[in-house]
Amino acid sequence: MKSIIWKVQIKNAPAVARYCKRCGAVTQFASTGLFRVNAQQKNLDIWLVYRCTTCDSTWNLTVLSRVSSRSIPAEMLRGFSDNDLILAKRYAADTSLLKRNGAEPGQPEVEIIGEAVVASDYPLRIHLVSELSLELKASAVLRKKLDLSRKEFDRMIESGKLICTSGHDLKKCKLAGEIIVETVR
Repeated sequence: MKSIIWKVQIKNAPAVARYCKRCGAVTQFASTGLFRVNAQQKNLDIWLVYRCTTCDSTWNLTVLSRVSSRSIPAEMLRGFSDNDLILAKRYAADTSLLKRNGAEPGQPEVEIIGEAVVASDYPLRIHLVSELSLELKASAVLRKKLDLSRKEFDRMIESGKLICTSGHDLKKCKLAGEIIVETVR
């Protein structure tokens, strides 16, 4: 059985929907990729800055609030200070953080890195790996990469030709960590 790894990475931080005070309505906010770090004595507040796509007003997503600078690893603190884009993407894709801050996360644009599959490659063991928890169903990624319609995908699951060996429900699970799938033809 051939084993392949598909890594799911976000291309751009997803836009979020939230109420804009200047527009007076729910609008889209896009991450600027910039952090704002504020020190209050020995404590830090860290925000990820977003900008309204309609009127350019800003909104600060609370990343950390009133934390000791000693409790943050030095490399991470440097990333906040240097506006590290990878760190900014990670926080911009964190759906639970966005929801806690009153924003409705959008769908991220993803890229699936890994070799293409052809019919002669079957049977396969596919390791679908995502370092971030995304609001994207694993089934959508698998269907796209395996070039299957929803009906074909469902038929393969029901007939036992597509099995999730990592214990996830392939029709419902969202991308997080590693999902292992085996195909048989």
